[in-house]
Amino acid sequence: MFKRINTPKFSSIFSLVAFVLFSLFSHFVKAQNIRIACVGNSITAGARLSQPLTESYPAVLSSMLKQGQLLNYDVKNFGIGGATILRFGTPNLWPIIDSLQKFKPDIVIIKAGTNETVGKPRLNWEHISEFKKDYSDYISLIRRINPECRIVICSPLDMVIETDGLSSERITDLSGRRPRIWELRKRIKKIARSEQVSFLDLTKPFKGKADLMTKSDGVHPNRDGYHYLASLVFDYLVKSKIVLK
Repeated sequence: MFKRINTPKFSSIFSLVAFVLFSLFSHFVKAQNIRIACVGNSITAGARLSQPLTESYPAVLSSMLKQGQLLNYDVKNFGIGGATILRFGTPNLWPIIDSLQKFKPDIVIIKAGTNETVGKPRLNWEHISEFKKDYSDYISLIRRINPECRIVICSPLDMVIETDGLSSERITDLSGRRPRIWELRKRIKKIARSEQVSFLDLTKPFKGKADLMTKSDGVHPNRDGYHYLASLVFDYLVKSKIVLK
C-alpha cells in the first residue's frame, strides 16, 4: 500500500529546490558576463546631456549590444569631467584604477586627450612630454588587474570650430587647441602600436561635424553626436571581434 503524499509539503520543497537552482544559475550567468569599462573624461561621462545615465555613449553602447543580441556584456561608465591621463592633471584618471580593480573588466575602452590640450592656467599641455609614459603606465596597471583584458585606446574627438553659437573667445581657444588634438591622435596611435593594444580613431570621424556638436561648445557632442560616438565604438568592437555573440 502506497503512502499518500502530503501535497502542500511536497510543493514547498519543490519550490525551495527550484529557487536554489535558479539562484545558482543566475549567479553562474552573471559570472559569465563580460565586463566593459569605459574610461575617460567628460565626453565619456556624458557632459551637456540632460540624461547622461541613458544618453551617454557607454549607455547607448550597452543598448546597442543588447539590440544586437549581445546579451552577456555589462557596460560601466568610468568617465570623470575634466580628467586627463596625465598624472599631473587635476582631475586625472588615476583614481579610477581602484574602481577598475573592483570591477575587474574584460574589455577597457580609454578615451583621453581633450583636456591634455589645455594650457595655462591648468598647464596640462606644458606637461605633454609625460603623456606617453603615463599612458603606458596606465595600460600596465590595467593588465595587472586582468592580464587577458582587451584594451582599446581612442584618439580624442576633433574640436569643431564651425559649431553654431561659438563666441569669439571660444573660437580663439579652440583654434589654438585643435592642432594639439591631431598631434595627440598621432601619439596615441603610436602608443597603441608599442603597447600592442587596439586603436580607434575618433578624431577623423568628427572632423567638421558641426551638426553633432553641442551649440556654443564645439567640444562635447550633442545627443545625436553621443549616439554616433557609441555607434563608432560598437562597430569597431564587432568588426575587430572584441565582442562576440
